[in-house]
Amino acid sequence: MKVKIFTLALLIAGLGAMNAFAQEQTETQPQPEKTSKVHSPHGLFNHLSVGITTGLSGTGIDVTMPVHRLITLRTGFSGLHFGEIKFKTINTAVELTNSMLVEDDAIRRAQMVDKIELAVKPNFWNIFLLAEIHPFKNESFHFTAGLYFGSKNFLHFRNTNDGALGFLYDANNKVADYNRAFATNFSPIGLKFGDYVFTADENGNIDVMMKTNAIKPYVGIGFGKHIAEKHRLSFAVDLGLIFWGTPKFVLNNGVEIKSSGKEAGITQVFSWLKAWPNLQVKLAYKIF
Repeated sequence: MKVKIFTLALLIAGLGAMNAFAQEQTETQPQPEKTSKVHSPHGLFNHLSVGITTGLSGTGIDVTMPVHRLITLRTGFSGLHFGEIKFKTINTAVELTNSMLVEDDAIRRAQMVDKIELAVKPNFWNIFLLAEIHPFKNESFHFTAGLYFGSKNFLHFRNTNDGALGFLYDANNKVADYNRAFATNFSPIGLKFGDYVFTADENGNIDVMMKTNAIKPYVGIGFGKHIAEKHRLSFAVDLGLIFWGTPKFVLNNGVEIKSSGKEAGITQVFSWLKAWPNLQVKLAYKIF
């Protein structure tokens, strides 16, 4: 009996010693470094999120997937389109004082209206492909670079009443005829935009487009997660510049407005705006 008790005690003591040794070995062994669940070393396309974006480049949707331990790709669509902005412009016919011209019926009709309403409508849509570089492991800060590809026409200026400016077209023709007949240099009849005159076409309309490049590089920075790690929902904010080139203002007859000199006016303000600022917020849902 004593021998059995002694053997049992010896067995218990041996098991305790082995357990302590195993625990000590586990604690002393180096633990594997924690890596992001999203940007894992072998995380090529291992996650997918879909997001809704809104900001200065418009509202849209995109999808995001990791392609490297530190890089994710985003592609999607955004568009900036809202209602017309209306404003009054000066009719240059009221500034005409030549005694022979002001007696003409077409000039008289044009001088009856001193200001005419124009409307400007933004129309900015793009498809984009962006790469996000995460320089700090498990941190939300990232750099972004890529391309926007889309519309050339950013702003559209047009009279609010379609076909209502035929009297300006007729008056402008009278001035042009007078200049040819008497070798004078009277300014055309139309609507002032800065120091330039928008003339009406034969349909009684004024159409002006602000044009940019179709392909637009983008660079920026951001904070937040485009792909959630622990949950399904994530939030991100991005700030950058869309480089669209030097904007051009083109009249309805295809003539480009000068961006410097006497006829620059308000268009000169836009001419140096070679990049469109983009502040964007995003709410994303991780599918897998």
